[in-house]
Amino acid sequence: MSKQTSILGRTSAIALALAAVSTVSAAWAQDAQAPASAQASEDEEIIITGSHVGHTAFNSPTPVNTIDSERMKDLAIPNVADALNQLPSFRATTTPATQLFRVTGSIGGNSADLRGLGVTRTLVLLDGRRIVPSSDNGTVDMNGIPSALVRRSEVVTGGASAAYGADAVAGVVNLILDTNFDGFRADFNVGQSGHSDAENYFFSAAGGTSFANGRAHIIGGVEYQRQEAEGICPTRDFCNKHTNYVANPGYIGGVSTNGLPATIVMDNVLFVYNPTGILLGARTSGGVTLGQQINNTGATALPNALRGLQWSANGQSLVPFQFGNYLSGQFMQGGDPSAQQNWGWGDVPLLTPTSHASAFTHVDWDITDHMHGFAEFMYSKVEGGPVKSAFLLQAPLGGSTNAININNPFITTAVRNQILAADPTITSLLVNVVKPEGGEQAVSDSDNNIYRALFGLRGDIFNDWNWDIAFEHGETHSRVNVHDTRLKMLDNQATQAITPPGGYTGTIYHTAWGDPVICASSVSNPSDGCEPVDFFGANSITASQIAKYFKDEWQTRTIVQDDLTANLHGTLFNGWAGAIQGAVGLEWRHEEAEGQADALTLAAAFSAPQVTPLPRVSREVTEGYVEINAPLLSNVPLAQSLAVDGAYRWTNYSNAGSAEPWKVGVQYTPVEGVLFRVTKSNDIRAPTAAELNPNTITTNLPLVDPFGGGTHLIATLNGGNPNLGLENAETTTEGVVLQPGFLSGFRVSLDHYDIEVTGAIDSLAAPAILTACFSQNLLCNLITFSGAYKASPAASIYSNFQNLSRLHAEGYELVAQYSINDVLGGNLDLSLNANNVIDLRTIGATGLITKLDDVTGNAGSLTNIAGVPQYKIDGIVSYSRDNWTLTAHGRYIPESILDPTKKGPEDPGYNINLANSVSLNRVSSRFYLDLSGSLRPSATLWGGRMELYGAIYNVFDTEEPPELRLFGNPLQYDPVGRAFRIGLRSNW
Repeated sequence: MSKQTSILGRTSAIALALAAVSTVSAAWAQDAQAPASAQASEDEEIIITGSHVGHTAFNSPTPVNTIDSERMKDLAIPNVADALNQLPSFRATTTPATQLFRVTGSIGGNSADLRGLGVTRTLVLLDGRRIVPSSDNGTVDMNGIPSALVRRSEVVTGGASAAYGADAVAGVVNLILDTNFDGFRADFNVGQSGHSDAENYFFSAAGGTSFANGRAHIIGGVEYQRQEAEGICPTRDFCNKHTNYVANPGYIGGVSTNGLPATIVMDNVLFVYNPTGILLGARTSGGVTLGQQINNTGATALPNALRGLQWSANGQSLVPFQFGNYLSGQFMQGGDPSAQQNWGWGDVPLLTPTSHASAFTHVDWDITDHMHGFAEFMYSKVEGGPVKSAFLLQAPLGGSTNAININNPFITTAVRNQILAADPTITSLLVNVVKPEGGEQAVSDSDNNIYRALFGLRGDIFNDWNWDIAFEHGETHSRVNVHDTRLKMLDNQATQAITPPGGYTGTIYHTAWGDPVICASSVSNPSDGCEPVDFFGANSITASQIAKYFKDEWQTRTIVQDDLTANLHGTLFNGWAGAIQGAVGLEWRHEEAEGQADALTLAAAFSAPQVTPLPRVSREVTEGYVEINAPLLSNVPLAQSLAVDGAYRWTNYSNAGSAEPWKVGVQYTPVEGVLFRVTKSNDIRAPTAAELNPNTITTNLPLVDPFGGGTHLIATLNGGNPNLGLENAETTTEGVVLQPGFLSGFRVSLDHYDIEVTGAIDSLAAPAILTACFSQNLLCNLITFSGAYKASPAASIYSNFQNLSRLHAEGYELVAQYSINDVLGGNLDLSLNANNVIDLRTIGATGLITKLDDVTGNAGSLTNIAGVPQYKIDGIVSYSRDNWTLTAHGRYIPESILDPTKKGPEDPGYNINLANSVSLNRVSSRFYLDLSGSLRPSATLWGGRMELYGAIYNVFDTEEPPELRLFGNPLQYDPVGRAFRIGLRSNW
């Protein structure tokens, strides 16, 4: 990373720049300005997000949705990120409930995903300024800002790159601090699910006061939250059903022979695994594969004498195994009791345990009457895990190119004779086995520490012209630990046991019955350290072997961001229709990321590595913008007002090139209470450090090579790409806002959005690249041939990130609010948020379209992208009096598609003989109701007022839809069930 001297040097240069601007400002200042403590509190209507020229939520040319602290209080939601993820326009892509099997740099993180376009395409700001990323995928963990200090969250649901630079493709989340807060407040709450798990604890405290005779003001806050794990899959009915796909064994040669479609969705689908070993098939000396099933697998049938067999508990004989219904590949419905635990998933919790602690302080002070300084510091610590993967599955023993040689010494003579008596040409066995004595594998946890410091100056020059300049320095230090990851030696060497040849001088091991045994690899290298492993029978792997072949791995990340911004804004001149306002600004940003990994990972020793090193990735960003707001008409017939907004930004990335994002917006008010708005923008996204990671992992895969003919091993390189360019997006929004004068307290906005992303960063699988080059002459540059171009076998394939895909998102956004005063002595507040998705799709480099709208089943193909329902509705009804409040919160998700690549009975063109036919292709609708309330006694305690509150979430204990496969879809549905929270707030 950058050396301390270089950081100090940059900081000194910034300090000198600030001092120079201070001197100029003091010389130019003409009009007096009140001290910081005397400034009027900001009008709650003023919304600056998306523009450097002031607008309100309902007159901005770009749609803006505001979530204030009152919504969080009414719904008893302690965390800003959780409140945002309830909005229909968001998808909860990165939360503790969506971390199943995922090893990330911030397991406990909470990131924003607008429009379903992925967390990397939503920009998160704090008071309009950038925050250091919390991981090398460039996302910001919103846990870092204490919720008690957040006055409101402004969400720009459209492109905003012209105003804020890269990454604002889907929109912006701007967290606005309550910098004028004066007093003290605290909040403590606890909760758990109705299943007596998923316990959670939350505490926050914040204070603010003026000092230095009212010329300075300081606020500070701390927050701690702990979320315990939810129970494992069997604790919830929707997960314990083991719903999954099974390939119809009666679908042969493109024809259904049993009246069922090619794929069947059913319950009680189990993996064909057990702890002693199941004989699934064999290979013969003639190269023929024998299998339990002979239909759509292409295998020849096993001899009758070998069908339905498993190893006994002591591993020394074969005993009957009862296959379930619809045996197909690795799956069956029901079956032998030894498979009933559904080996393969292990004890994975449905909600990952996480915790975060954060502290924040902000101070303002008056340097002169015309110049003010400000500074802030943030620290957060986010811990996540353990995230469990699964039990030790020996996939190489079950159907891949590896198999167990018939002469393996761990196969007893009796078993070998039994197998060869049935077919003397058998040379190797295909076996499925899970070894629970190995425990959970790839169990990960993470620890993220984020630091952010900011200081700056602001002031006025003349009339209403104001300036500000600020420097931010942020650092993220993270570590991911992955425990018990399997070494390649276990798969590639320890499975290949042989009887030691005569004269062998290395270490000789023995079977349970005393026969000598070694690894085949040790013959040529007696010191290779390989110890053969017995996979047959129960508890056949020893503790020493587990310690030998399962090792811990880790990775670290250090991310640094320096950001210098300068802005100037005010009225240019008064036109015929009003003041023409302008803003200009400059931004310089330095970003770098670097990370190490353990020695075994660096040596490519793991079978499926979960971490990777990150060589130093660094870039400089230089930007400048200009923005103008020009009223064209005012108070004329059919035009109470007409105004045009325009913004242009020039940006240069040292490693990704230059771009010129822009925005043009029009606001038209024909009569009071009616506003029409249209915005067109060009936006960009810069590749993240993870996507730029030059490291690649090379895997030799047996692939069908259309150029060389047949199947052979081809080196496949997966990883990042340091040559990536910027993504580009075109965004259009059109909408109408109604605030009728005859209906006081009511306002509603309806906006249409259309976002087209080109050059989207994506990676294609190696087989798709081969096919695209051979049949479409596409992506051939990603293939290296062993000889003549396209006339010789493929030698290697680059399956890394490329700017090769497109994204399209289109839909409608509805925001409505209605406040009615003096209803039976109290106030009634109604709000409605809805999002209707017309289209969300990815278009790959080969032209393959993946439909993601109206889909809540399977995930999409593009990085960070998954499906969304056709629409979502979120509504709140809240009634309050001086001493109490009651709130009802409802969320509705309609029926959706299970898998857009398949056709079910509900779809046009369904036919059981189609290869993509499926027995069921719909996910049931869901409605969730939350109830909350609070009591505020009139009596005070030590001068402060107390508030007791509580909530029941998911009142009807509605589980995830039963049609969802395996662990369901926590991105859209509630995996917890009914849950409770009770807490106490205090204000002084």
